[in-house]
Amino acid sequence: MHDFAEEQGWRRPIAIASGFVLIALFILAGAIGVAAAVALTAILAIPPWPRLKTVLPLELPLAIFLIFIAWAWASMRWSTYPQTEQGWKMALGVMLYSLFAFSVWSLQGKARLLVLYAATASLAMIILLYLIEASFGIFSGMYAEGAVRQEKLRDATRGVSALIMATPCAWAFASIFLPGWQGKAFGAFIGIIAFWIAWQFSLSSAMLAIMIAGIFFGLGWAFPRTTILFTGLAALGAFMLAPMIIPVVIDVFEGPNLPLSWEQRLDIWKFASERISERPLIGWGLDASRTFNSTYTLRGFEFPRISLHPHNFGLQLWLETGLIGVMLFSAATLTFAIRVSNSQNLSRLQGAAISGSSAAILVFANLSYGAWQEWFWASVAWIAAMCFLLGPAPERRTRD
Repeated sequence: MHDFAEEQGWRRPIAIASGFVLIALFILAGAIGVAAAVALTAILAIPPWPRLKTVLPLELPLAIFLIFIAWAWASMRWSTYPQTEQGWKMALGVMLYSLFAFSVWSLQGKARLLVLYAATASLAMIILLYLIEASFGIFSGMYAEGAVRQEKLRDATRGVSALIMATPCAWAFASIFLPGWQGKAFGAFIGIIAFWIAWQFSLSSAMLAIMIAGIFFGLGWAFPRTTILFTGLAALGAFMLAPMIIPVVIDVFEGPNLPLSWEQRLDIWKFASERISERPLIGWGLDASRTFNSTYTLRGFEFPRISLHPHNFGLQLWLETGLIGVMLFSAATLTFAIRVSNSQNLSRLQGAAISGSSAAILVFANLSYGAWQEWFWASVAWIAAMCFLLGPAPERRTRD
């Protein structure tokens, strides 16, 4: 093993290890600050130029994604939403989140081991504290019943979603530190805890996500490369075919017995699908979803036609960036899945974690969150970094 002096000094490993702890604290606080924590860590842990320049020329998935960012930026020209900061956030985000993941990947020797311990400990802290909150309501109990308490609980659901997406990494860490049947048993126990947390927070999408993540984790263990590629193809289909799939979903599930939140979501999807058909090629422009805020009445309550975003990545891509945007985004996703599935030295454990987390991310992307939410993409970078820690260090890749 290398020591810190031989490799990169103390700055980078300590910055990244501290960053994992900071990210965990923000996830526990509702995940809003995760983007800032990931960005700050990326800046503090930036690799030296000889290492950094190895990213050039850009990998094909990143290059395509940057073209998508450029198209989304151009769409602000005809967007019905007047503010332009979202384009800046996307441009900076793709650079800083990628830099964070690359900084973790490039660690070697004892530095990598230190960060692995920090990532494992911080993820364990998230699980433990959310378990305590789900079981006893200690932190939410500090607020009286009312709007403030409901807002805090709603904020916490973002943190719970980030935890669910990262749970397959926790299963992998359990297998590293507890080899054999003990690791498998403890991983199953973590899965039960994650489901319990989702249940207590009444997050039906999170409960579905943890179950699908478990299935894909097992498939990823048995067939790592094939499962990662299949997940990429599933994402491609979900994004590209959203305007065709969603009406079928609405016809199947629409009815008086749905919970209010899900009936509202189906109404949003139906309205978004209708608007997509009006501008299918170039869309309505970046962040235009925010302008469809006329209200309608549902079960005696007034709701906006679209509440900030359609709660479905595919529909939002189509609605705001049109066919051109969704093709670029889908191509970037698929080529990234192909690149990862063809990676040298991809282990079963790493393939399982990537497959499980990707499946959970895809569930939330299709059922819950907006396509441009910074905390979501920062959480994806955080999870990608943990998946990198499950694989071999760069010097091992070179020697092999």
